[in-house]
Amino acid sequence: MTEYQKEELTDYHILKTIENDASVSQRRLSSQMELNVASVNFALKRLIKKGFIRMVGANPRRIKYYITPEGLREKTQLAYSFFGRNFHFYKEVRNDIETKIIRATNGSKTKIAICGVNELAEIAYMVVTVMRWEFAGFFIGDSKITNKKLFGHMTQKLEDIKKVHPCLLLLTDELSDDMLSDSDLKNIDTLNLLNYYK
Repeated sequence: MTEYQKEELTDYHILKTIENDASVSQRRLSSQMELNVASVNFALKRLIKKGFIRMVGANPRRIKYYITPEGLREKTQLAYSFFGRNFHFYKEVRNDIETKIIRATNGSKTKIAICGVNELAEIAYMVVTVMRWEFAGFFIGDSKITNKKLFGHMTQKLEDIKKVHPCLLLLTDELSDDMLSDSDLKNIDTLNLLNYYK
């Protein structure tokens, strides 16, 4: 990846995160993106100067960042750019996930559920849709419940997975050991996609 492409990717991640959470801190951005805080600070200043982000507040602990209409357009442009460059990668991942699902179910059609609401969850959902298998829904830990819809499906509490058993649960998000035992996932067939796409 060239330096310019790295910069584009950084900009895209910052714009996307700020669109979803105006109060995100530079430290959290740094941790999510695995960049040092100085690099995040530099990128934020560049995006503010370009008019893609507006910063509100003087107290460093209470600063909020808002994506501007220009920033939304830029985020969309960057997404299209990445998609165009990485379409072959998407097809490869899609085929790989489909193969893993068929292997995990021995080719027997079963309901598919997804644990997580992130980019990997979106790709997994598209794979299930292309396969035309029954989709049971998106499930997330209680602490992450936001009454959010993804592809027209309301997110559900992970403990509710028992209601759609039997199914194959695709793990696209990290789960703590407590969450695994509290949700009785031991009795549910799972396919941990994070092991392959971290």
